[in-house]
Amino acid sequence: MKILRTIDSFQPDLEGPAHQAWQISSRLEQKGIHSPILTTVQRPEDSTVQKEQIGQARVIRVPVQWTLGNYKISFGMMTYLRQYNILHSHLYRTFQSDCAFFLRRFEKNPMC
Repeated sequence: MKILRTIDSFQPDLEGPAHQAWQISSRLEQKGIHSPILTTVQRPEDSTVQKEQIGQARVIRVPVQWTLGNYKISFGMMTYLRQYNILHSHLYRTFQSDCAFFLRRFEKNPMC
């Protein structure tokens, strides 16, 4: 089983929802369940996908094409969503959670 965790931003100082996402992913990885965190790049000038390991959790950072207020639009995330059995979105009213919900909603076996 593979579980993808989405969150609009994931900073190195793990606080709030980012800390929760990191804790859950780390513990699932320890149990042998692949559960990376899909988020956006930290600096707006970064234009490539970045992958890193923070403790037990793998973090995939995707570039942001543009922002509307706090809504960070990152179309590159959509390619990752279909590769996982379960999508777990942290926060709501974000592009990341909306994509996870709407893209999987129209599939044969949606699990969000």
